[in-house]
Amino acid sequence: MELQARKRKWIPLACIGKCSISQAAKKIGITPYSVSRLKARYRASGNSIFVNGHKGKFYQQKKFSDEKRIEICDLYKKHWSTTNFSAFKDRLEQFHNTKIGITTLTEILNDNGIVSPKSRGPKKEKKKHLPRKERPCTGELVQLDASEHDWFMTGQNVTLHGAVDDATHEPIGLYFCLNECRLGYSEVMRQILTTQGKPEAVYIDRHAAFVKNERKEGKTQEERLAYSKEEQTHWTEICNELEIDIILALSPQAKGRVERFWGTLQNRLPPLLRFLGIDTIEKANAFMPEYIKMYKERFAVPPQDEKTHFKPADLTDDEMEKMIAVKFKKRTRWNGEFVFHGFLFHLEAAWAAYRDFTLCLSEKTGIRAYMDGKFYPITLAEPLTDCVGDPMPQVEKDLIARYLLKSTREQSYSFGVAV
Repeated sequence: MELQARKRKWIPLACIGKCSISQAAKKIGITPYSVSRLKARYRASGNSIFVNGHKGKFYQQKKFSDEKRIEICDLYKKHWSTTNFSAFKDRLEQFHNTKIGITTLTEILNDNGIVSPKSRGPKKEKKKHLPRKERPCTGELVQLDASEHDWFMTGQNVTLHGAVDDATHEPIGLYFCLNECRLGYSEVMRQILTTQGKPEAVYIDRHAAFVKNERKEGKTQEERLAYSKEEQTHWTEICNELEIDIILALSPQAKGRVERFWGTLQNRLPPLLRFLGIDTIEKANAFMPEYIKMYKERFAVPPQDEKTHFKPADLTDDEMEKMIAVKFKKRTRWNGEFVFHGFLFHLEAAWAAYRDFTLCLSEKTGIRAYMDGKFYPITLAEPLTDCVGDPMPQVEKDLIARYLLKSTREQSYSFGVAV
């Protein structure tokens, strides 16, 4: 006997007391609670409750016409073919004025032979690691890391430095450089101090931008970790000055939250940058504050505790620059010149001969000298060209090119071109 027929027989009997609710439920094959609901409806509406409400009615047409479905597929193929369907759903609403559910979108794309990028590549068996519970308060722990990737989809890798708050999983600092370096992490720290304040602790790996890897060959990971905790580097000086605790990770899996963050960004950010016409480091860095807001709205989770561990930095602009700048101790010659990475520079000060000073490199202010509580400009004393054995890192060359070569008297100075 069909279900509806069993209901039609036993519900009226239950209403007039010919059988109990439990007996009717057993005979019909439904729960006693459902029988109680059907009894109430039967008393109110009679036998009409046993007729399907959709019977004889015209079903709703498709929400999206065939033309709209084709348009959605064309948009995906033209602009977003490397993103997963969830990211494409967000971009449709953000840039193409189309709000659609993920189930409907997947159906439309699959019906037109489009498969998600996640299902195209080989499946790798992931090692299982016990998850670490996130800290309850914002500012209690900040994870820092960098990711080298083809972010601009031009075939050339650049590095994105980032900081993620452990409590909310949201980025609080993002900065592009050619490669992973101290300058990039310094700019991330500037963003954290400016927008949030001083965190209680930072979680970092043993990259050369954070620790020195000399004299550690042949040692175990625990021995390397103990050695790294004792040494003084540019990064430890910043954290000590700000009274920020440093936690060193022994493996990428230990920083699982920020590693998964990079996986999300590598899928979502490159197509977005390409769609917006952002193809240089300078343009991308200008866009990062806006992207942080977009990411927070989409993925951030509320902290378990509303209390924050961020503390005000209370730093002037000069104090900020002096603290986060990459610093080198230097001394001038009789004519105010000094050597940096094998090249001559000049200290622009009233008394520049035989002076001890701190050379400061910053992505915001360039290359300057700090002496007697003040910053002084630096100029070139000789042409700069690439040469064999040149020890100057590329990020520092770019910094000098941006801030010194444009203002020098000899506009022909440049790296990579012999003049």
